[in-house]
Amino acid sequence: MPNRLTPSAEYCTRNNQEHSPKPSSEYSSEYSSKNSANNDLFDDYATRPVPQDKTVGGVRIGMINGGLAFAVPGLITGLELGGALGLSQSIYAFIIGGIILSVLGTVTGLVGMHNRLTSCMTMKFVFGRKGANLLSLAFVLSLLGWYGVNINLFSEVSQALFQQLFTVTVPLWLLEVSAGMLITLTTIWGFKLIEKLSSLFVPILFMLVAYMLYKSVGYVIAPDAVTQFNSIELTFGEAVSAVVGSFIVSVVLMPDFSRFAKTTNDTIIASFLPFLVLNSFVYIAAAMAGIAVQQSDILAVMLTLGIGTLAFILLIMSSWVTNVVNLYSAALGFNAINISWKEWKIIVVSGVLGTIIASFNLLANFTDFLFSLSIIFTPVAAIYVVDFFIVRNKQSYLLSELSQVAAVNYLAVIAWAVGIATSMLTNHGLITITGIEVCDAILVTAPTYYLLMQAFAKKSIA
Repeated sequence: MPNRLTPSAEYCTRNNQEHSPKPSSEYSSEYSSKNSANNDLFDDYATRPVPQDKTVGGVRIGMINGGLAFAVPGLITGLELGGALGLSQSIYAFIIGGIILSVLGTVTGLVGMHNRLTSCMTMKFVFGRKGANLLSLAFVLSLLGWYGVNINLFSEVSQALFQQLFTVTVPLWLLEVSAGMLITLTTIWGFKLIEKLSSLFVPILFMLVAYMLYKSVGYVIAPDAVTQFNSIELTFGEAVSAVVGSFIVSVVLMPDFSRFAKTTNDTIIASFLPFLVLNSFVYIAAAMAGIAVQQSDILAVMLTLGIGTLAFILLIMSSWVTNVVNLYSAALGFNAINISWKEWKIIVVSGVLGTIIASFNLLANFTDFLFSLSIIFTPVAAIYVVDFFIVRNKQSYLLSELSQVAAVNYLAVIAWAVGIATSMLTNHGLITITGIEVCDAILVTAPTYYLLMQAFAKKSIA
């Protein structure tokens, strides 16, 4: 990896100086207003570069997305794919999906590390000042969807566990509101607190899942209890796409966290640690536990294995860490749409919206939800990686030049549509390159965007 990707003191000084001049036109007053709040307690560099002295190591960043791996939806994904494919095939799907996520996360993370900007601010340079707003809104909705899924799961499983352990029935709405308030208050304090929470809880969550795996090894189910517990049918390619879909939003939004990375190696660690190591471990443990007890419901699996109290602890910790990260990235997306909005106010509004979304039953079609995320957002990662590393030849995105960027880069939008269409056509068996939808989308989207930009770049970005 070339040394020029490593942010030296000289580079960071130059980068911050180049971002200092007030943007022209409509951005001047907005950025001046934003810069006047530099010392605001809740300012987390949502719309400006992260200073070099605020950067941290790769393990600490990796722990943030690592916390997402231990969330209940991750355990459900492992259960469903294990039941659909069997243990051997599902392990291959977990590992291949993890490698795809890690490689994508590394290259998208390098974009964030080099520019020190959030993903939504970066996409303004790629999709256009206004075009990126629609994309940011799509990310925000998907993140709030995840937020709602986790709140919904937290409330339902907590209610069942309270009933099981303490014979007390707690209203769902009270659990949802309480969890939403706690998560929102935590998120307001920004990256530093999120990083500390993740570093504290991930090792504990790892041990709890390891204990679940230990309990499932050698577990013998009674002959009369054996059932056909897998409720979905998937091809191997669809399973890999579901694995990728479970984290693709985090991969595309990797710059939100990698902008705090010190070096290239830190960015690599921050990607491979959660997406390949921790994620695969959780999926394999969940698949083995589900197959062992012949159950597809995560609460039933844990109770059958006799870890009800530990399940309650796992649920609280994982839901807390996961939804803090979801809410944080959703707020950054809203902030990129309108940079004059105050970050803490956006977080409060996002928390309220996410709690409302919890009432929508996305879990009814959870695997379809994951697959939809993979086909919609995987091409986005391919596009802005090609834009930064090849089209612009690693030239920094400068906020002082944002006002000169076209309102909409239609070439990026066309390439995005081509990528989505490729995934859908592959899924229906009409075309195939690798047989895995997300891989085909990347292989088609990347050259499509590059060739379009080669032919029409002056018309689209100037």
